[in-house]
Amino acid sequence: MKRVMALILGLSMMLGIAACSKKVEVPSKKDARNAAEEEYDMDFKFESEDISKDEKEAEWVFISKDGSLEVTVTWNAKNPDEFEFEEEEIPVATETDPVIVTTPVETTDETLTPAETSEETLTPAETSEETTKAPSVVSGTIVNFDEMNFYINGKKYTLGKTTLQDLIDDDVPFNKSDIEDANNNLKSHYQSSGFKIELAEYYSAQVYVMNDSDEGMPMNECVICEIYIPVNKDIEQDVLKLDFPLTLTMAELEASAGLPEDGVEHYEDEDSDYYSDTYKYSIESEKYYGGSSYDFEFVNGEIRYIYINWMP
Repeated sequence: MKRVMALILGLSMMLGIAACSKKVEVPSKKDARNAAEEEYDMDFKFESEDISKDEKEAEWVFISKDGSLEVTVTWNAKNPDEFEFEEEEIPVATETDPVIVTTPVETTDETLTPAETSEETLTPAETSEETTKAPSVVSGTIVNFDEMNFYINGKKYTLGKTTLQDLIDDDVPFNKSDIEDANNNLKSHYQSSGFKIELAEYYSAQVYVMNDSDEGMPMNECVICEIYIPVNKDIEQDVLKLDFPLTLTMAELEASAGLPEDGVEHYEDEDSDYYSDTYKYSIESEKYYGGSSYDFEFVNGEIRYIYINWMP
């Protein structure tokens, strides 16, 4: 095992031998995982429990598509444009020695087995004889938990209702290598890895699907449960739209949705002029720990990242 700084260009993988080194410009913790997964073409495995709650630093473990390399990615807010990697080669799998690319999560009733191509498990919440969905904590047209919409090429889709196959049938411009996995099985109570939607050259959003059933099913038959949108004001695109403009300001958000119940998460870097403000509006799920949410992250006063997540 060795530690290298990601300051040299390039990443290669071949027959279980790999090298990892590339500088990625990502100023925020929330986007670090998505950038590492996309830029290095690796699957997310799990997050370090030691520092996962710390907003100033983070640590993730990724695994290569061929299962030959496992990489630990360390990020610190004091140096947001640098990643530190710790890599470990993994023996190439055989038919009798499968590579498991996910980590099962212990649930209240049973331990879920890993899915072949999934990103994370969905942990069922403790249930009682009567469960009721928490009311919306905000109202308005920006944050709408009753209908979490997005629009591609002018057509309306809704989280929790639209399936991946619906998007495929409508010729949504998916990344070709991503959509090749659409027919793969997703095990019960799992969320998939992201499927990239090409918005412009070198610019994409991602959607994720969820299998909420008690049996495995093809990912293309699963509903879209999350959409992630990095906002780039310097790139024009007419592919993806929401119920509100992507030029959203903090004042407009507060005027429509008010302040989040837990307040606004503010961060300032002591060594630079970087600062961020994160607004998270959420309601609890009936079935799982966590729930549906809208996340808006503003960097230096401008909207940069939007996460909309649905959970039953």
